[in-house]
Amino acid sequence: MTQAPLLRFAPSPNGRLHLGHAYSALFTWDMADRLGGTALLRIEGIDQARCKPEFDDAIVEDLAWLGVTWPQPVLRQSQRMPVYAGALASLQARGLVYPCYCTRSEIARAAPGSDPDGAPLYPGTCRHLGDAARAGFSADGRPAQWRLDMAAALAV
Repeated sequence: MTQAPLLRFAPSPNGRLHLGHAYSALFTWDMADRLGGTALLRIEGIDQARCKPEFDDAIVEDLAWLGVTWPQPVLRQSQRMPVYAGALASLQARGLVYPCYCTRSEIARAAPGSDPDGAPLYPGTCRHLGDAARAGFSADGRPAQWRLDMAAALAV
C-alpha cells in the first residue's frame, strides 16, 4: 500500500507574504489535494535576527484568508532543533555526512557555477579533508556545517 504524500509550505517569518508566496501555498495545497495527500505549514523561524512573531502571525492569518487549512499544530522549525540534532547524529554515526568549514563568501569565490536560483554550487572543498586539517579548522574556531556525502549515501 502506498502512503499518501505529505507536502509542505515553509515560509520564513521575516516579512509579510507576497504574491509569490500565495501562489506557492495555493499550488502546494492544490497538489496535495490532487494526490490525495496532506499539506503542512512549517514556519522556518530559525533566523532569530530577521524573524519576527508578528510576521509568523500574519502568515497564518493570510493563509487562512486564502482558504487553506493544515493539520495542527503548525510546525515551527525553531522548536524542532532536538529532532534535527538527532537526525544529524544518526547521519554522522552512519558516516553519511562530513564537516565543511567554508564560509558562504569562500564558496561563492570558488564555485564552478550556480543553481537555477543563482546560488553558488559548493565545489566540494572540505569533502576530503583529513583529520589534521579538520582539527586545525576547529582549533582556529571555524564552525563546521555538515554536508551530505552523496557517494556514501548512494552506496547505502
